[in-house]
Formats: sequence, C-alpha cells, structure tokens
Amino acid sequence: MARPITAVAAGSNRNRAILMLAVVFGLFSAMLVFAFLNSRDSGKSALEAAVNSTGAGAESVVVAAEDIKVGDTITDAKLKVQTIPVTALLPGRLTSTAGAVDKVAVTPIFAGEQIIEAKISTFNGQKTLAFKIPDTATKDMRALSLQVPHEAWIAAGLPQPGDRVDILAITTLKRQDPLTGQERPDVVAGIIAEDVQILAVSQTLIKSTPKTDGAAVKAGSSATPGAAGTATAGAEARDLDTGSTFEKAVSITLALPVDKAAKVALIDALEDNLGQYRILPRRAGNDELLSGTKIWSFDDIFPTKK
Repeated sequence: MARPITAVAAGSNRNRAILMLAVVFGLFSAMLVFAFLNSRDSGKSALEAAVNSTGAGAESVVVAAEDIKVGDTITDAKLKVQTIPVTALLPGRLTSTAGAVDKVAVTPIFAGEQIIEAKISTFNGQKTLAFKIPDTATKDMRALSLQVPHEAWIAAGLPQPGDRVDILAITTLKRQDPLTGQERPDVVAGIIAEDVQILAVSQTLIKSTPKTDGAAVKAGSSATPGAAGTATAGAEARDLDTGSTFEKAVSITLALPVDKAAKVALIDALEDNLGQYRILPRRAGNDELLSGTKIWSFDDIFPTKK
C-alpha cells in the first residue's frame, strides 16, 4: 500500500509547482501590461501638457473656431482664444478677438488655425480698379487697357475678368537682303508677356477681396493664382455675358509689370498691318512659364532647304 500513496503525493507536488509557475507568470504579465499602459498615459499627458503649456513663452492667441472662406466677414462666433506654445506662435498673431471681428478673410482660414494680420482685411468695399491690381514684392504692377478691334484677337471674346493669359505679338516689318539690296517682309511672332491677369473686360471688373491694410498675403498662397494680396472669388469673377458678341471695339485691361506693359503698348501703337497682338488664354491653375525660344518667323514654318 505504501507505493500508491507515494505516487499520489509526488503527482500532487508536481501539480502545485505548475500552478505556482502559472501564478507567477500571470502576475508578471499583469505587471508588464500595467507598465505599458502607464507609459502611454504618461506620454499622452506630456503631449497634452506641451500643447496646453502655459509656461514661459506660451501665449493666448486668437484662432478660428470654424472654417472661414475667402470673402467671409469674421464674427465673434467664428473665433476663440487658445493657449499656444512659444514654438508654434506665428508672426502677426492676434491676442484679442476685437482685432479680427468685422474684418474679411482674404485667404481660406481653417478651424484651429491662428488668425494673423496678413490673412484678414478691413476691406471697406473698395471696388475701384486700383484695388484690383495685384500687389507684388517689386511694386511694379500696373493696369494697361487695350482697345480690341477684332474679337478674334482675344480668343473670340471668351476670356473673362480673372482669367490668366499670354500675349503674343506679331510684327510685319521689312528688312533688306544683304546680297540683293531688296527689301522683303520680315514677319515675326513672339511671346512678350506670360501668365498675365485680366482685370477687366469693358466695364466688368474682376470680383475679389483685396488686402487693403497691413502686410499683403505672400505670393503663391491659396488666395489667388499668381497674384499676392488679391483673392479671386473663383466662378464669381465670371459674370460677363458670354452669349453676347462684339458689335464694336471693346477694351481689355491687363495687370502687367511696367517693362512688359511698355512692350505691349508699343505693339498696340502700330498700325494693324505692321503690328498686332493675340490673347492666349491659359488653362486654370497653369502658372508655368515657357522655356526656350519664344520668337518665331517664317523660316521656322518653312525651313530653308540646304
């Protein structure tokens, strides 16, 4: 009878050992899980503390409480004050909602974004041509009006205020053949201005929200393609009656740097049989400039055989 009792006791001891190991491993696993969750909470708390830090350098600044579209009047309900860490503060930030209320957004402002001076304007309803001319770093932009004798010169009259175009000049002058001394026509076509904004067609001005106070919006922002300080209101700029035809000469007004305005004016001043221009509309959003040759002649159309 002694042998069976010994066998049972030995088996019982082994079961106890296995059970103890299971308990130890279970406790160890629980400790690891607890430590992991605790580290995550600590990291989250540290992040929140960094975002909401009121330490040295942090400021309470005005941010958008909701998305604000170009041209929207800013109300107090669209703003809130939030504490921002010193490393995230932007130049031109506002510390009071009073500095933004009743002003107009000149670029899109997204919820949570800091309100800065460059993105808002007093815009007291200025609708004259002077406020439509783009503001650039060189301050050399001017408005130039051209009388259009034929609608074909401006793509059948389809371009609208706010569109961007290239200007092609065609001159028919004369040159003397150095061998024979005879004069022959010298017809040349060339691009003399690229990515030009149409400010007006006849008396229809581009609709926009200009930046009329403080610093202008930097070029290349989403306010407007290729023009700083003017936010084009998209489809709203296209309010010209495209179903009408030109029964008489009309005008088109362009925004050009002074040097290019002079070139275009020189072509416009020539008699039609000597110099003409053509307006070449660009696809919306295309602001790339041409590379390589921008001047062509009859020799390019009909190369001389060698």
